[in-house]
Amino acid sequence: MIKEHCGVFGFIGNNSIKYTYEGLKLLQHRGQESAGISYINANDLITQKGLGLVEEALDENITLNDSKISIGHVRYSTTGKTSLKEAQPLSNEKISIAFNGTITNYFEFGKYSTDTEFILDFIDKDIKEGKSIVSAIKHFMDIADGAYSMLIMTKEGEILAVRDPKGFRPLVMGKIGQNLVFSSEDSAIKQLGGKVIRDIKPGEIIRAKNSEIVSERIENSRVSTCAFEYIYFSRADSTIDNISVYEARIKLGEVLYDKHPANADIVVPVPDSSRPIAIGFSRKGKIPLEEALIRTIASKRSFIMPTNDKRNEVIEEKFGVVENAVRDKRIVLIDDSIVRGNTMKRIVSFIRNAGAKEVHIRIGSPPIKFPCYMGIDFPSRKELIASSKSENDIAQYMGANSIEYLTVDEMIKAIGRETLCTACFSGIYPLRNRYPIDKLESIFNG
Repeated sequence: MIKEHCGVFGFIGNNSIKYTYEGLKLLQHRGQESAGISYINANDLITQKGLGLVEEALDENITLNDSKISIGHVRYSTTGKTSLKEAQPLSNEKISIAFNGTITNYFEFGKYSTDTEFILDFIDKDIKEGKSIVSAIKHFMDIADGAYSMLIMTKEGEILAVRDPKGFRPLVMGKIGQNLVFSSEDSAIKQLGGKVIRDIKPGEIIRAKNSEIVSERIENSRVSTCAFEYIYFSRADSTIDNISVYEARIKLGEVLYDKHPANADIVVPVPDSSRPIAIGFSRKGKIPLEEALIRTIASKRSFIMPTNDKRNEVIEEKFGVVENAVRDKRIVLIDDSIVRGNTMKRIVSFIRNAGAKEVHIRIGSPPIKFPCYMGIDFPSRKELIASSKSENDIAQYMGANSIEYLTVDEMIKAIGRETLCTACFSGIYPLRNRYPIDKLESIFNG
């Protein structure tokens, strides 16, 4: 089955498609396999999408269309399968949907290829039965379980921004000049010269047309925002629910040193998202930080590659080692997480071959032991190295002298909020329908 972790962007105002196109490029780290934009032109709802990065998937001439409203999407798949059918936005003649997350119970409502297809069909059926679009969305929120931050554009020229009651995924509202903008991350809004108004609240529906904004919110239980947004996925210059991602990562590194120090000559970050964690570790331990791993400009994120072969190909290409920085040194290698272990094993080998005396691994998150059914790419326990191996076993497999992780409590303290989803670390899923893990694995792995 298809699951996604993606980025969404929407704009109401002049040069709408240009801003959405540029916004998607600034959210490219959230998905690198397909991109698409929906817009209104001469009262027609038009969707264009393609495979690859934004500039590969969409002809830049799309930005020449005169439209005052658009939504866009960048995507990566988690099934080893990439096709235009799964690309978003998904639209019909009346509405278009750009969706970030996973609906864990969509299989209960019929045979749909993707959960996005289910969302579109469900809302469209309610509208055809006479419900308003807001009522249709509320009905969807009553029955849908899982993560969804999404933008819905109507043919009538409005955007509805929706964040699930748990607030798993981020969604932000801002302004660029007098124009309204929505984005998965506030960093994209700020980089385009805009100002952030606020986060969309968990369980909130924002309805926007021209400059008019109407907000409705449903009652929600305990919020459970994805911890991985702070650890890995979001850009370091983003802020999620008033917590700076950069500052959270610095604190992860500080707590990592306090609780899991290492005798080392230098601290080496694994680029890019672990850099702030390494800075925190280095500062707290007063150990010099060296940029001894060089990431190639053309490299993609191996974590979000759809197959193991592709991940291994990317790992071979994306790192170089500064031999003079690591030769005869005791290295503490800092990364934000370990999922399958492919990247770290090869990095340790590269550093050993460059002459390092010792290699100690420190991870700025807890061990990932359980699948995620809220939109991140580790659907099977057998893929997770920490699910079946102890820290000593992992260190031996990696060729490292030692490896230590943060605990869940240490991570929560560092990020600075209790309302986090920790399911992939703890196995405790903040879902209404508490299916056994074995059943969910069977469903989502086909």
